[in-house]
Amino acid sequence: MIKNNQKYKELTLREIQKESLDILQDVHTFCKGHGIKYSLAYGSLIGAIRHKGFIPWDDDIDIFMPRNDYERFCKEYSSSRYVLLSESDPSSYINFSRVYDNKKTFVETQLPFAKDYSGGLWIDVFPMDGADDNYDSYLEKMKRLRRPWILQLRYRNASGPFRNLFLAPTLKDFFILLTIKLFSPIQKRILEINQYLKKEAQAIPYGTTNRWTDYCVINVGDNNYHLIEEFDKVVEWPFEDRFFYVLQGYDQVLRRRYGDYMKLPPEKDRVPKQGHTHFYWK
Repeated sequence: MIKNNQKYKELTLREIQKESLDILQDVHTFCKGHGIKYSLAYGSLIGAIRHKGFIPWDDDIDIFMPRNDYERFCKEYSSSRYVLLSESDPSSYINFSRVYDNKKTFVETQLPFAKDYSGGLWIDVFPMDGADDNYDSYLEKMKRLRRPWILQLRYRNASGPFRNLFLAPTLKDFFILLTIKLFSPIQKRILEINQYLKKEAQAIPYGTTNRWTDYCVINVGDNNYHLIEEFDKVVEWPFEDRFFYVLQGYDQVLRRRYGDYMKLPPEKDRVPKQGHTHFYWK
């Protein structure tokens, strides 16, 4: 709920895109100047290749970095306009990082990602880690890590306003969230889970095998099981009226994850994906 019953203007989709683009520009300029490798990722990468910009209905920006570049970025990034929330921050509820605006916008979300967060619009920064060259071993690990990852989401949901509980999809989920909210040290447990996930993610250093993957969003399958050579180089690619980095093996990565990514989805699926989150002008 908006605090003190004040009325604030919610950002339109296009305003979200434009403000996100400015954050990405700041991050790109920093990374380019400091030799930090990154690439547009997921829907943002599809947008770059298929639309030369945002997917028209997309409402966020994702980038990813090999772990060494990611750790450098988290340690060295500085900006006069934006703030970094790192996964190593004890107040963080997520196992990746976000660069966010805290001057112009603020957010209301059903899925909190930091204790007492007071910022607004963000872009997500995901670390990429090494994966076992043996597919069966990789798959076994992803299956094992999926449970704590889902548990983290539940703890995050329970950490929000009490009304979140009534949005649970089933009665069972409602009682799970209620039990967590009433009886668990939520922030402590989230920190423990994320420390465990980070340790597991870094067990195989990026580049010591032929494979890499994303341990931040656990998918059990081979659609996020990529070759190191596909991320060897990045190239500048047109996106809206600017240029940002795209990994050279984008086609293989996108086809592996999404299939025919150049084909538009059905009209009913052409909607923003962050329905649980709303951004407002301060």
